[in-house]
Amino acid sequence: MFEYVQERETSTGLTPRTMVYVITTGEPDNENPEKLSERGENQVLEIGLSRIISGVRKIYTSTSKLANSTSKILSEELSAKVQKQDCLDEVVLGKKEDPRESLKKMWKDEDFSPEDGEAFSFARERIGYCLNELAIKHKDDVFAVVTHPLIGFLFHTLVTAAPLDLDAWLASGHASCASYEYSKRGWSEVMPPDNSFQSNPSTIADSFPDDYFD
Repeated sequence: MFEYVQERETSTGLTPRTMVYVITTGEPDNENPEKLSERGENQVLEIGLSRIISGVRKIYTSTSKLANSTSKILSEELSAKVQKQDCLDEVVLGKKEDPRESLKKMWKDEDFSPEDGEAFSFARERIGYCLNELAIKHKDDVFAVVTHPLIGFLFHTLVTAAPLDLDAWLASGHASCASYEYSKRGWSEVMPPDNSFQSNPSTIADSFPDDYFD
């Protein structure tokens, strides 16, 4: 069972906690979505060079090419080992329906599941279970995960109990970094997803035509 707490514990400063950084993939290339754009590569590099992440020795990544390219850059900058984890993979939209139509329906109903796909509610439960298992494995340690922006957004709503809001997701950034703590009480947010430190940030909305979700 996944439990969230919306505020960090302050009464017991020495209580053992596990810290996780949730990093989303850099901006994809317009012509090849499985590849980072030049700006996307620089976005990820800036995360590694910043002081936002510290103490990470292990990075768990989605199995996608985009996530692996992101993780490779981070691993070199952070001197951390990388391991693929399929429970971090992107939401499955199915293959028998136009992804655009599937996403429009899914944002209207989080329990809607495209044929051969998965509902937002299922994907959110999946990522929660995945992070729980990794946090237990890394008790009192620090680690990072690299996943797609939608999965990162679903985990954030799970921890904070925020509603699934399309506009909030579209406004979120590529190569953003959030941090959370896991303790005996459950999860709490330390730092919300942020990419404002980048010299050339981009949002999820930049990857879609203006009328894509109309």
